Amino acid sequence: MTGGGVQANVAANTLTVFQGTRSFLNTQNNTALANAIFQSLAVTNPTAAVGGGDGDSIEELRMNTMASYNAQLRAVTQNDYLIRALSLPAKYGVIAKAYIEPTKAQNLTVGEIPSVLDLYILTYNIDKNLTSTSQALKTNLINYLSQYRIVGDSVRVKDGFVINIGIEFEIITLPNYNSNDVLKNCIQSLQTQFKIDDWQMNQPIVMRDLYTTLDRVEGVQSVKQVNISNKVGTADGYSQYAYDLQGATLNGVIYPSLDPSIFEVKYPNSDITGKVVTL
Repeated sequence: MTGGGVQANVAANTLTVFQGTRSFLNTQNNTALANAIFQSLAVTNPTAAVGGGDGDSIEELRMNTMASYNAQLRAVTQNDYLIRALSLPAKYGVIAKAYIEPTKAQNLTVGEIPSVLDLYILTYNIDKNLTSTSQALKTNLINYLSQYRIVGDSVRVKDGFVINIGIEFEIITLPNYNSNDVLKNCIQSLQTQFKIDDWQMNQPIVMRDLYTTLDRVEGVQSVKQVNISNKVGTADGYSQYAYDLQGATLNGVIYPSLDPSIFEVKYPNSDITGKVVTL
């Protein structure tokens, strides 16, 4: 199998067509028997294929290049390990998001020393939504990091947590502007702001930034309110992790959980909604 970016990711039980030659069948040149055996084969993939990703953007290349140069092909600091993880060769899989921190004291087992690091990672599925990584990708990453790990360090690879959110807003438009056009432009602006490429693990949501984004849209007179809600439930296609957004809000900033997590608008075409109201 060869890579093809995000499109190389496939859902479980979707690889059902067997492609190959019949030369491996020992049927003593019996074409009919070979065809019968070949046509009786059934294949599927019981688990999803994840870990594919598109190439780095220009900004990502610039930042990773500078960080890689400073690391000098060794991992000493936490940031070194983070850069190494994000620099995993594409043939081994692609890490979409990563965050590293020392293992919390309460999670250390008896005899473990504080030099243990927890590396939280996430990858993309075929729809470029964040998902947990496969065990194969974790193994590849561990083996890759072992080349740069200094003696005494220990890195444990774990899955990060995804918090799916929805956004609802109300705006007042200026006179002589088409309300539908203004509303459409506002939704597109928020979709751009929450593009998953631009979000990192443990990044908070600053509500003031959302108001500013909407205020800058041509035709908006004022933003009446912006509400963030938690979208949860695997039956509806969302993350299984519920999150108390109200309890996590302080001074207009929604903070992520203590366990490394990332906010994601999974379905931007339906999870970002707005309406035009009057004064």
